Amino acid sequence: MPKLLFDPKKHPDWILPQTAEWHANLALESGGYKYPWKSVFDEPRAEVIFTEKISAFLHQNARVLDVGCGHGEFTKTFEHRAKEIMGIDVNEGYIASANEGASESIKFLVVDANKPLPFFDDSFDVIYTKKGPWLFHKGMEEGHRIIKPGGTTLGLYHCGTDGGLRSLFPGLYSPHPDSYLEDITAKFESQMSESNLERIELRIFEEVEYLLAPEDVLIKKCFGQKESLKKIVWQECLKDVEDIFYQHTTPRGLRVVNYHALMVGRAR
Repeated sequence: MPKLLFDPKKHPDWILPQTAEWHANLALESGGYKYPWKSVFDEPRAEVIFTEKISAFLHQNARVLDVGCGHGEFTKTFEHRAKEIMGIDVNEGYIASANEGASESIKFLVVDANKPLPFFDDSFDVIYTKKGPWLFHKGMEEGHRIIKPGGTTLGLYHCGTDGGLRSLFPGLYSPHPDSYLEDITAKFESQMSESNLERIELRIFEEVEYLLAPEDVLIKKCFGQKESLKKIVWQECLKDVEDIFYQHTTPRGLRVVNYHALMVGRAR
């Protein structure tokens, strides 16, 4: 049985991922939502799939909204593919980074997507989010208010990582329940059915990634955490992680699997 490793989630300095505190710490450290570990991927990557999905609905007169745009790197992918692109995020540090070098066709604003949005009715042809707030939950009217009739909304959500990672590094990573993928599917099925959108696509899919070094296992785990906690994790875990990593790595790196949910809907 593999050795039980140090569990950073039990340390008092652990910040729950995707909370306001976690995003604030990440923005302070790096200025944006950027993955710091080194890895390579089997193609197509999830981000490439999502980019192609969004691009299929763009045209020269389209107005586009990126909800939860982070530091704006992904938003800028669509420069010159639409008339106007707007990126919003609640984190001021992310938006400050996004506005650096932004062109006239792209605007970034500090906006809390859980509150009334500063846009006119029927403002956008395409609304998308990559791991950000979904504006079309049951009971939420703002998304339906600002999207044009017949407009398209898309969402891409990271739903966890495994591919053996959680069994190789117990304690450091927690196991998923046997019903994990079924639970994810049910969650997004419910979300789509309650959204009052015409469903175009719902897909749960895998993305294969190869971590290049033992340190990348720890960097991935401690993404967004404070430096004080990272130092403790390195001291407690690095030697064991190195031993396990080199026992199981492939010529490309340690193979892990990222799960993603893709949603595409059309406003009625």
